[in-house]
Amino acid sequence: MEKVYTNLRYEILTVRGNCDICKESIEKAALGVRGVVSAVWEIQSGRLKVGFDPDFTTLNEISKAIAKAGHSTEKDDADPNAHAALPECCK
Repeated sequence: MEKVYTNLRYEILTVRGNCDICKESIEKAALGVRGVVSAVWEIQSGRLKVGFDPDFTTLNEISKAIAKAGHSTEKDDADPNAHAALPECCK
């Protein structure tokens, strides 16, 4: 049975990235956090619009998950090992 989140909140988080590969990685990292229902990252602006249920997660937790995947956010620096493993176009 799919979880239904009823207390949705939408926020913007600035995330560093360069290309479609970054977009896929950033959105996947955000969507991997329990409580996140949507994540759309805009390449040109670097802005991630994320929808989540604050009863299950926070913007800080989402930011940490993205940083762990190798992308710096306005709140957290990228994990150095994960960043080094990204394709050259993403650095």
